Amino acid sequence: MSSAPPNIMNFYFEAAKTLDRLDSKQGSIKGVLASLPEKNRKRTTALVIETLKYKVVLTDIIEEAKLLKEERKITSLNLALVLVHDLLLSGGIQAGDGPVKQAILRHKTRLHGELQKIKIKRGVKTDTELAQTADPRAARIPRHVRVNTLIWSTDEAVKSLMSQGFIVSDPFESETSFMRDKHIPDLLSFSPRVTFHDDPLYTAGKIILQDKASCFPATVLAPPANDNTFVIDATSAPGNKTSHLSALMKNKGKLFAFERDKKRFTTLTTMLSRAGCRNVEPINADFLTVHPLDPKYSRVTHILLDPSCSGSGIVNRLDHLLETGTRSSTFLT
Repeated sequence: MSSAPPNIMNFYFEAAKTLDRLDSKQGSIKGVLASLPEKNRKRTTALVIETLKYKVVLTDIIEEAKLLKEERKITSLNLALVLVHDLLLSGGIQAGDGPVKQAILRHKTRLHGELQKIKIKRGVKTDTELAQTADPRAARIPRHVRVNTLIWSTDEAVKSLMSQGFIVSDPFESETSFMRDKHIPDLLSFSPRVTFHDDPLYTAGKIILQDKASCFPATVLAPPANDNTFVIDATSAPGNKTSHLSALMKNKGKLFAFERDKKRFTTLTTMLSRAGCRNVEPINADFLTVHPLDPKYSRVTHILLDPSCSGSGIVNRLDHLLETGTRSSTFLT
């Protein structure tokens, strides 16, 4: 009997729903993953990305094994993908022995057999050789980090980074090189091989992991830092742009941050709290439902409307995983 908690299967359902959102082009990979509940975000992100790397291969395996035709408990291709990924490529399905897991395990031998057939057909010896390779253009994109000036200054951040062994230089020279961006104040550029997700500066809210393109809307809007500035951010989650606006306003005036989705709203409030945004009023509502003559917003001077998009035409480190089509993307009945 597995010792995994019985509700651990919810993790796989959440990963499958995330893949559904990506299939329906509800945003870029990075944007969709950023909206996940923070509690399980890291684990769900890892499974989603790894599943996408092997999606073409896994889809072929699932189809050849006739898994979706024979198992009604497996309600979607994406649920099958995340479960078969863990079965074949990650040491097994990490969930209790419920009906969904058993539906996959009934086909374990056939699924492993189809994996071996593909490896032989492609002339590879290891599973990793089946993974989709990265977009080479992404290797030329720096890793961008915005200094949260609500907590400390960019000069202080630079000194802190240098004390950790970083040097001010072209970010492509080495993994310890970084420089200030030429266009966006308080934005730093690092080697694309550097990560900050577990760095104390990030967890303390001192730095915000934000792409350069995402920094332009607030920079262009440029709300003045005074008590007479009233701003609406119409589509706020996950909060990068909202926290940027708050920093530009130096926590002065008032910033109304709208987010209609409950889960994304939780992500938003968590980020704003960590970033020290005291002039923000998060509002869990659809901005389009607000009456234009509502006296609460009568003093608004600036509005930022930057809705989520598919990111079409933008090169980043992850979205190449969405560009390769599969042999079949429709659930087979």
